[in-house]
Amino acid sequence: MSPDIHQTCPHCRALVQSSICSICGKTAFEEVAPQATAPQRKWHDGLENNELRKLGIGVLAILMLVGGVAFILTRTDTAPTANALPPPTATTPERAEPTSSEAAPSLAGGAKPTSGFLPGAPREVSEGLSPWETPPPIDFVTGLLLDESIDYAVDIDETAELLSYFPAALSLSELDPPELLTFDGSVDAEQIESTQPFAARTLSRDDGLEVGELWLIASSGSDAGDAYLSAARARWNVDTAVEQYAPEVGVRLWLLAADATVNLWAGNLTLDSMVLVQAPIGVEPSILTDVLKAWRRNAA
Repeated sequence: MSPDIHQTCPHCRALVQSSICSICGKTAFEEVAPQATAPQRKWHDGLENNELRKLGIGVLAILMLVGGVAFILTRTDTAPTANALPPPTATTPERAEPTSSEAAPSLAGGAKPTSGFLPGAPREVSEGLSPWETPPPIDFVTGLLLDESIDYAVDIDETAELLSYFPAALSLSELDPPELLTFDGSVDAEQIESTQPFAARTLSRDDGLEVGELWLIASSGSDAGDAYLSAARARWNVDTAVEQYAPEVGVRLWLLAADATVNLWAGNLTLDSMVLVQAPIGVEPSILTDVLKAWRRNAA
């Protein structure tokens, strides 16, 4: 009996009409060989061994970096130990106070006690100097060391000339002793007057009764003198006066400060000068304005 016309060869799947396949030459009774399946391609096919090694090292480095960052961001700080450091110990050396014979001499001298509001600018007189050094000049207005490069010669002459016009109603005399008192002690009045356009005199009546102490600050119109006068007007600012005395137009005194014994009056002698007077509270301001008017007439 012949095979079915629709029979297929089990080896090549071709249609056969006889027991022998005309395509592959095999019969239906021969053993069918299993079909070979193509191997499945993997992701690393085509990569060489050194490329795989580099890839692995890169992946490992990335994992380590990510792990390190995660550890830093998520770790908790260890609480400090209270007793981690030794207790502090005193380091200030102890020494005995010097006796009176060993104490360093005072460079400023014996300062007379200041009373009330004496308005000299605060300063440290001769502090930090060796016993053989001379204290540098002090700017009496600002209290700082005087800039010795500034020349006040013409302004000092102007101050001396204005003093020479002082009227005879009262008399002027040198300070005795020649010291200007401040809150920080005394300074040499002669040194101040020889280096700055400033003068200090004692005011007295004809009978010798002391009226007070007068300070004069003047400028000749130089840049240095104008700067010194501006600093003085800022230091003793009449805008802060507690009282004014003006007996007539153009004549005015400003009371800058007062205590139980002394008044501090300020006035203008000329446009380029100012006058400060420390007078006992019993001195009438009219006495000072009369002197100021006569002084202006002499200086005109």
